[in-house]
Amino acid sequence: MVKFPALLQDRAFGIVPIFAADKADVSSYLFLLVQHHEGHWGFPKGHAEAGESPLAAACRELTEETGISNYQLIPDISFEESYNFLKKGITVQKKVTYFLAFVESMTVKIQAEEIQNFAWNSFAETKSLITYPANRRVLEKVREYLMSSAQELTS
Repeated sequence: MVKFPALLQDRAFGIVPIFAADKADVSSYLFLLVQHHEGHWGFPKGHAEAGESPLAAACRELTEETGISNYQLIPDISFEESYNFLKKGITVQKKVTYFLAFVESMTVKIQAEEIQNFAWNSFAETKSLITYPANRRVLEKVREYLMSSAQELTS
């Protein structure tokens, strides 16, 4: 009998932070990435605490990891990435839901215990800096959404 390794499920929630000096000009938007101590670059994210909603968890993680607390959530839209990874010989199936937010300031105060660096970049620079393909696909979907919704976002 072949024994397959256990499959664990993991959920996380995050925010794609966007700085827009001019919300009407999507090409000028800057995106915030954080670099974890393991070296990978991605958007701020983390696990929900007991009784916490996905959106509340994403907002808390943004503030904890970046110090950003002044932002405007873009309502009624989220993006998901899914991927598998091995942890101590066990396959973990991870799903991350990201929400969008326009931040009021580019000032960042990183959470030193988890984050070693941060960067504000254009879409192209952000795409090249993101470590994992699933996260790059999220960025691409976010950009498509922003371009198709630019008129609504400025009103």
